[in-house]
Amino acid sequence: MPEKTVKAGELQLWTEDFGDPADPTVLLIVGADAQAVGWPDSLCHGLAASGRHVIRYDHRNTGKSTLIDYDKNPYDCHDLARDALAVLDGYGVDAAHIVGGSMGGFIAQLLALDHPDRVRSLTLVATSSRLAGIVPALSGEASFFSPPPHADYLAHMAQVGAELTASPPATREELIEARFSAYAPLAGSTEFDLEECRAVLTHEYDRATNPWHPDASQHAIHATAAVGDLAPRLRALDVPTLVIHGTDDPIIPVEHGRALAATVPGATGLFVEGYGHVCPNAAVIEQLRAAIVTISGGG
Repeated sequence: MPEKTVKAGELQLWTEDFGDPADPTVLLIVGADAQAVGWPDSLCHGLAASGRHVIRYDHRNTGKSTLIDYDKNPYDCHDLARDALAVLDGYGVDAAHIVGGSMGGFIAQLLALDHPDRVRSLTLVATSSRLAGIVPALSGEASFFSPPPHADYLAHMAQVGAELTASPPATREELIEARFSAYAPLAGSTEFDLEECRAVLTHEYDRATNPWHPDASQHAIHATAAVGDLAPRLRALDVPTLVIHGTDDPIIPVEHGRALAATVPGATGLFVEGYGHVCPNAAVIEQLRAAIVTISGGG
C-alpha cells in the first residue's frame, strides 16, 4: 500500500494505491469531508486481489492533503474533479474506472461529463445528480432536493448540533465521539459493526493534519451548491454506468439513486436492502467489490 503525494496545481494531495499498476485502474473518490480511509481496506484489497489497481486519495482540506482557507480561496466540485484528474496524472493513468460515493459520486459524474476520455466506467454510490439543493434541505428548509433527507435524521443532527454548541468537544475522545454521533444514524437497518465505524473515525482523527476541522463538511456541501442539476447532461452520457444505493439511506434517499439509474442511458441499478449511507458491513462490501469488478471487466 505505497503512499505518495501528487500535485494538483499548488496543492498537495495524499494518495495510496493497491495492487499491480499494470492492471485496470479503479479510482475511489470519497464523499464530503471524509478521508480516503473511509473506503474500507477490505474493499481496496479485495479489488486488488480481483486484478484491479486501486487508488484512493484525500480531498483538499481533508486528511493529509493541503489545507486551504476556503473563505479566501473558495472552490466547487469542478475544482474537486480537476483534483481527481491530477491524481490520475500523478500515477500516469490515461483513463480509469471511477467509483464515487456521496459527494464523490457527484464529482465522478462531472468527470464523466467533462472528461469522458478519462473515464472507462462509472460507479455511483449513494449519490444524486442534484446535490446543490441539499444545503437548505439539511437545514430543514424547502428545497428542490427531493425527496429530502429523512425527518428523523434531520432531527438527530439538529440535536447533535445543539449539544456541540452547548458543550464543544475538547479532548481527542470527545471529538471522535462527536463525529461518531453524526455517522451512526447513517448505517441503515441491517447489522452493521458500529465499533468498526468508530475505529475508522478514530484512524481519521489520528492521521489528519487538522483532526478537528468543523467547517470542512460545510465547505464540501457548498462546493456542490455552485453546480446545478446534472440530469439534463447525464441523459446524453455515453459511459458504462452502475448506480449503487442503499434502500435505507437517510441523507440521500434511495429515490435519488433510482432517478440516476433511469437518467443515464443503459445504466444498471443495484439497490441494497437495508444499507444506509456509510458503515457497510462485510456482506455489503463484498457486493460492492463484485459489482465494481463486473463493470470494470472491460479493462
